Amino acid sequence: MESLTDLVVRAQAGDLDAYGRLVERTQTMAYGVARSVLRDAALAEDAAQEAFLRAFKRLGDLDEPAAFIGWLRRTVITAALNLRRARRQTFLRLDDVPEVPVLDESESSWNDLQRLRLAGALLTLSADERRACDRRYHGQWSIGRLARDAGIDDAAMRKRLQRIREKLRKEIEVTEQHDIRPGEIRSDFPAHIVELLAQPRLCDLPEHPVGRVLEDLRAVYADGTDVTLPEIIDFADARTTVGADALYIEQNELHRVDERRILRYDLTLPLLLTIKFEGHPLHLLAAGKAYRSCRTDAMHLEAFHQAEVLWMDDRRNLDPWRVTARVLESVDRLLPGRTMKLVPTRYAMCSQAWELEVDVDGRWFEVLAWGVFTDRIVAHLGGDPAVHTAIGAGYGLERLAMLRYGIDDIRKIDTVQVA
Repeated sequence: MESLTDLVVRAQAGDLDAYGRLVERTQTMAYGVARSVLRDAALAEDAAQEAFLRAFKRLGDLDEPAAFIGWLRRTVITAALNLRRARRQTFLRLDDVPEVPVLDESESSWNDLQRLRLAGALLTLSADERRACDRRYHGQWSIGRLARDAGIDDAAMRKRLQRIREKLRKEIEVTEQHDIRPGEIRSDFPAHIVELLAQPRLCDLPEHPVGRVLEDLRAVYADGTDVTLPEIIDFADARTTVGADALYIEQNELHRVDERRILRYDLTLPLLLTIKFEGHPLHLLAAGKAYRSCRTDAMHLEAFHQAEVLWMDDRRNLDPWRVTARVLESVDRLLPGRTMKLVPTRYAMCSQAWELEVDVDGRWFEVLAWGVFTDRIVAHLGGDPAVHTAIGAGYGLERLAMLRYGIDDIRKIDTVQVA
């Protein structure tokens, strides 16, 4: 099948048959967009027809044929709004339209409305596709930088991004054609869950404070292996396998997907559910978002970022105090010169545990916790408690970034960049 871009090029050269084929392949999308504005089937047909006529007249003004779909969508919205406002005789210019999730090559960022409309569609992307989107549209990475990071040339990266945009656009079009309002999200998850999951992974953006903190942690734990963990946990299964020891937060803090599943509230639980010890030393590093239902304030978010380190080995080779030294080294690297204190604490899944607090103008802020897992957890992971030991450490990346870069409110951290 001939590509839309090829048809646009031919239509711009005056090929009426090519434009007719463009209309055939985009009329369902155009009707869906118009109906989402007008809420009336007959008016939507009129607006779509008007948009196609206007688009044909102005096709020569389109500089980038690959941007046709987004350009047509804006034309449809303009036609629909003009039709809706006709009684007031208020008309809009072609470029005087509301912000909509077009995702054309010319766009450099996603606004809040676009993120809401795109949230459900984003969940259909693979992990690599999500990472590319976050870096391109939230981290402002250039095509060249994305290509170098992926080990491909610029042309291949442009094609990859175009495929991602088409995938998102098709998902959005299905939403529009089913007459789903912008505030409703096409997913089997509750809308708020989808919005939380769709928020960017700041730890994938090296220029962001959260990403910079994680990069420094990776330097300290350079001998660790990166692992990716599921964000959705089967809570019922966790209670029967890991047991209640790892389920230490209040029930009302859980973000429930449905009666069985929850969003992970830390990285420890998915690590314990995912990793198995097979007799070889483990040294793992995981990073990503965690979720807790709470009232957001200057120190708390519903979706925040953590890093988790897990060691497991023969007791003769894994010394808790060497691990403690590594933990202290990591915090000194991130917050050089700060006064620190170790505070013994208790976790049901640990036989020994500590929190590390940092002095900030006479006040102490907890930034991480670590501990030696109980024999029961060691056995669950596949080890022999008489022979093996396991130690975990969890870092609050936003908290560390706030202290490192002088950010006074955690709610501002999403928009901060560092040189």
